[in-house]
Amino acid sequence: MKCSTCGGTLIWDYERGEVVCSSCGLVHYTLTTLECQYYRVNNVEEDSTREQPRSIKPVVSREYRKLLRIYKKTIKLVKNKPWLEVDYNKIINEKKHVHAIKSKASIKAVKNIEEYGYWDIVKKGLEFINSVNPAFLARSERSKYALAYMVAVKLETGRYPSREDVVKIFNISNTSYNRLWSIAEKILKSPQFQPFNSQLENNAVFSS
Repeated sequence: MKCSTCGGTLIWDYERGEVVCSSCGLVHYTLTTLECQYYRVNNVEEDSTREQPRSIKPVVSREYRKLLRIYKKTIKLVKNKPWLEVDYNKIINEKKHVHAIKSKASIKAVKNIEEYGYWDIVKKGLEFINSVNPAFLARSERSKYALAYMVAVKLETGRYPSREDVVKIFNISNTSYNRLWSIAEKILKSPQFQPFNSQLENNAVFSS
């Protein structure tokens, strides 16, 4: 059917209960309640025969679940420990939290090592200690680096670095220095270091 005014197509709007022109919007006829009710009943019945959409469950990858477990465990480990910091990028990249949790004191020590250019001598000390017994390196990061530095300087110069230097650079206490000095003595007196011990007195003074 066409609109008598503009010739547009007529549309049955059952929701409004009207027959209107799709072009000019002129209402041509008002549908009865019975007509509208018949449409709604049949429309509902027709819709009920259609296949209902299935509920879609989000797909969570195994890798994501693993990261989520590590994240939750990390949060639990550092809870109520404001002296610790977490490198979340390292957790994502390495999929573990072992080296991602560091104390703020160790972070400061690492920055000092980089600033003063001590990495080479520290790495040399780490190699020395590891060749004797890796168990000596099983301590906090800053203490491990301080011990390596003390041993390496002793091997290079025949004497230990000053207490003030080690305490300042590696951010440790005087008590920690004393304990590390005792450990360094054990390392340097081990049989593996006897060839070095005989040369210590003749070594040139180490310059940092």
